[in-house]
Amino acid sequence: MIDSNWPLVPIALFYLVCAVVGIIGNGIMVMVFMKESKFKLPVNYLITLNCLADLFHVSGHFVFNYQLVTDETSSQANCFFMLFHTVIGYCISGPLLLAIGFDRLIACRFPINYRTLLSNGTLYLCAQLLFPVAFTTVLIGYGSQLIDFNTQIVCMAPLALPRQAFGYFTYASNVINVAIVIVYIYSYVVLRGYKERDARRMKYVFKSISFTVVIVLVGWTTVTIGNTVAIGLIENQRISEIVSIHAGLGVNISCSVNVFVFYAINSEYRSGIRRLFGLTVQSSDISKSDPSGTTKRMSLVAPATLQF
Repeated sequence: MIDSNWPLVPIALFYLVCAVVGIIGNGIMVMVFMKESKFKLPVNYLITLNCLADLFHVSGHFVFNYQLVTDETSSQANCFFMLFHTVIGYCISGPLLLAIGFDRLIACRFPINYRTLLSNGTLYLCAQLLFPVAFTTVLIGYGSQLIDFNTQIVCMAPLALPRQAFGYFTYASNVINVAIVIVYIYSYVVLRGYKERDARRMKYVFKSISFTVVIVLVGWTTVTIGNTVAIGLIENQRISEIVSIHAGLGVNISCSVNVFVFYAINSEYRSGIRRLFGLTVQSSDISKSDPSGTTKRMSLVAPATLQF
């Protein structure tokens, strides 16, 4: 290993751990979705797609670690193609979180309209996916026109997308993160307005929203702010790249802990994960569990009979 790469070893090992934990954890979330017939609401599809995006994101760290240890490099263009799935993962994750937030907001604020939307679940899900897919497609399409076959780099997630395209991604992500926090906080305010008799049943919803906001603030917000500084204020490209690498600490943690968060705060996913591994489902989880999750516990939507 060349001397200039030694300072990157600790962060590379950290990302390697995140990759292993993230692939296993998010893989469990995807398998639970596929196995559990009750997870067929649009929000379950959005959650699963977000977990799949996080899996794609962290899986790219294996290339980074391999090239760092073996002193190999690749052209920026080859890095783009090798980590194409990783680029998709980190581009689409923020918009998917925003889509999940809008889904919960509609369910809480306009329950009757939400029930109508669920009756046309496929169309509603496609509408929710329009922005995430369009956002990711435009960024990747733009980035593919700027790939560089000459510059040699140690291939890592921030460098897989050409610098100018990654800059636009960073600036747009700042706006998306602000929107996510606003949507979830407004959902929380709406839920606080429910009658006192619903307060105990609503504590799971409050906890879920709080965790989501914290993850966004600590994860995606820190990485986009860090990348904004790296791209906009630091002229030295090597230093800028190192700042971008370390800025991803929070987001990689958030990409890796999905399974732990959902196991801790969501009884339906907890029971599904336990069934996946052949473990006994706790009676308290069975009493709380139903096909439509926290929304149905609030009597906001009809029982989930929707199939895709």
